Amino acid sequence: MFKKILLAITPTEACQRAADMGFALARQGNAELTIFHSCGLLEDGWGSVRQLLPSGKVDEIRNEIDTFYKKLLETYNIQNYKIEVTPGLPDSEILRYARKSHSDLILLGSHAKKDDLKRPKIWGMAGSTLEKVSQKARCPVMIVTEEVPRVWTTLNLKDRKDFNVLVVDDELSLRDSVKEWLDEEGYSADMASSGAEALQKLAQKPFHLMITDIKMAEMDGVELLKRAKKTFSELEVIMMTAYATVDTAVDSMKTGSFDYLTKPFEPDALIDKVNAIYTKFEDTRAVKVDFSNIVMATDFSKPADCAFDFASRIAQFYGAKMHIFHALDTEADIEADDDLASVSQSGIEKNINDALSRMKKRYGNELESVIEYSLESWEGMPYREILKFARWRNADLIIMAHHSKIKDPEKAFLGSTVVQTALAARCPTMSINRDFVPFCDVV
Repeated sequence: MFKKILLAITPTEACQRAADMGFALARQGNAELTIFHSCGLLEDGWGSVRQLLPSGKVDEIRNEIDTFYKKLLETYNIQNYKIEVTPGLPDSEILRYARKSHSDLILLGSHAKKDDLKRPKIWGMAGSTLEKVSQKARCPVMIVTEEVPRVWTTLNLKDRKDFNVLVVDDELSLRDSVKEWLDEEGYSADMASSGAEALQKLAQKPFHLMITDIKMAEMDGVELLKRAKKTFSELEVIMMTAYATVDTAVDSMKTGSFDYLTKPFEPDALIDKVNAIYTKFEDTRAVKVDFSNIVMATDFSKPADCAFDFASRIAQFYGAKMHIFHALDTEADIEADDDLASVSQSGIEKNINDALSRMKKRYGNELESVIEYSLESWEGMPYREILKFARWRNADLIIMAHHSKIKDPEKAFLGSTVVQTALAARCPTMSINRDFVPFCDVV
């Protein structure tokens, strides 16, 4: 989905969740990853910037970042990455580098200082790095705070019971022996006595590996391999063969088998090959980002239409459900009443029904045949209602337009709903800025 990710973080525990997300997205999409840090200004102000490079402070911070994330980079096996450290104002340097590198995602973590985390939750994040970057970014901005649990990755599960193996042989004693060896190593093993039975079992539940004999009555192992791989392309296969049919086993590797074993073989020979396949399986699923419930918050503005366009792309890419939500704002949606509490219940219900009708008309036709979706509208302060709705829907991603009510992004910064939501959400929040994101042609 993303090919050039700018991960703007500090080497602290507060940014650990943002780092996890950045590394997982980069690994899964084989993206170019830049770990970026701006030194900020020292107490001497701008006069200190020119002293940072010759003083060695920039190199010192770069080494600190490399050391801090070294183990995590190895865990995720990230190869295509670089570390950039530059002096200056963080928001300006992040935006400048993102433009220069043509980044298609900026990923931000929490503030390094605890006091800075408290202030925006109370006063709305005016003038913060998060606010300024999301205000002017020319690509989507994802905010992942330290309060977000790791729900997008199954890193280091190492539970072999989740790895299903099907043993296929028309000789009962061999089937039993192989299954017993696999059971002892903690794998989940099942058996089939023929190719036909094997295909039937493959259709009933997911298997990750099939170990099959080549020489069997009615359907031999090679024919079984071809049929199985045609339907289950990700299935790994190990062929068991007598010495006389080794050439056949080797040829089968061109068809899609992982490896072969020559009978008779010792348990260790089999387990070594199975372990190699399992390691590959574990490595792949360890960094899988799998959004399943995406909340898209709308206020029916044109910037919100841009956010909807991007959210629908994300939902289609991940095969996720999309929940479109509108919060009835006291000032914006309730006419003639200053106090939402004084509005009659029937009046609130009418506004909610009107909002649902607008959502259906505005978004339903585009989603009907594409993804599973839902529409919902509640009354109350927008960011609070968005957070409650996201919890109710078990959201793993919130997508919103930035400053959708104020057309001039230079003037819209105080108390942004996006930032208020992002700082309290239990999942990543993505900000889309219509004024700068090039793929949005909403006018």
